[in-house]
Amino acid sequence: MKAFGCAVAAMISTAAVAGPLGQLTEHRDIGRPASPGEASYDPGTGTYRITAAGRNMWADHDDFHFAWKRMSGDVVADTRLDFVTPSPAPDATGFLHRKGGIVLRQDLDPDSAYVDVLRMGNQQMSLQYREVKGGQTRLIWVNTPRQGAVRLVKIGDYAYLSTLGADGKLHPAGGSFKVHITGPYYIGLGVCPHDETARETMAFRALHIGAVPRGAGRPGGETLQTINIATVAEQTALYHSGAPIAAAGWSPDSHWVYFRSGGEAGRAVAWDSGVVERSGVPERPAPVPKSPQSGTMPGMSARLSPDGKWVAYLTGAVARRPAADQDLALHVAPVVNGKPVADKAAILVKLWGNAASLPASAWSPDSKTLAFVSRD
Repeated sequence: MKAFGCAVAAMISTAAVAGPLGQLTEHRDIGRPASPGEASYDPGTGTYRITAAGRNMWADHDDFHFAWKRMSGDVVADTRLDFVTPSPAPDATGFLHRKGGIVLRQDLDPDSAYVDVLRMGNQQMSLQYREVKGGQTRLIWVNTPRQGAVRLVKIGDYAYLSTLGADGKLHPAGGSFKVHITGPYYIGLGVCPHDETARETMAFRALHIGAVPRGAGRPGGETLQTINIATVAEQTALYHSGAPIAAAGWSPDSHWVYFRSGGEAGRAVAWDSGVVERSGVPERPAPVPKSPQSGTMPGMSARLSPDGKWVAYLTGAVARRPAADQDLALHVAPVVNGKPVADKAAILVKLWGNAASLPASAWSPDSKTLAFVSRD
């Protein structure tokens, strides 16, 4: 009898709940959380409250509660969001990675292709995505001092995150990426406690979901990003600017990335988007590895790692000049006996940019991290 009861509860939790929920139309659990989630809307305050169980939204499987509407085409969605549930203890499973925000999914299966913008338990924002159904989730960490609101914009195959600036307005935060979502799709609000034994509640206010205004284009600007080749599922957006960004080099200890943008020089901690300082060029810049001969390396902008074990390079549209903005893929391949093993290359990132997106100083001196520049 107990097993039958659990089976019934699971069936109820995964069934769509019909009926209007403010701007949204339905809600249900995605995956198999340990207990059913809930969603409500208060028209007096314009507040959505979503309570969820669920282990995670990661890898090739998601468990969370989702409230949505159906749409197709380009979209812009923004909301103000807050955790309602008290923060777990620092040693609890969900302390850092409980999450909630705007979610756009191709379908309602737990392994759906998707893109979302989430506020995390450690107060950072992340832009997550799964490129294809059943694929692995990747994310871009974006740390900002103001975490009260978020915006997701999808234009074509590119998704963008905006966060609050010091002026209290939403501005592009950088770290765009390419993911192919076809219409119709599901877009709305999702919450996950990142803990099978816990339940998390978040409140969402001033929700707006609508078509991108006619004639609107890419946000513009550039983002200095890093990716560690040992943890390719995660990128970090170090610095975003409306002006072009030129990576100027690394500190010898691989701690700082130096750059120039808008006539100013700065440096950023290579793995933390919250630490950016004004700074001149490094006093003792790390030496830049000699670029390999183009005839011996694949793609464009080939960059050999300082230890000689890896080569990073870009591939783009066959018919477009390297200097032209275009869809790019950033690859890394092992080097054996001085030659790249192209059939063992891995695609790290898909981005919008050109040959300059991978600077000569891309590799950190310890050969663990790549710096690159993506365009919005």
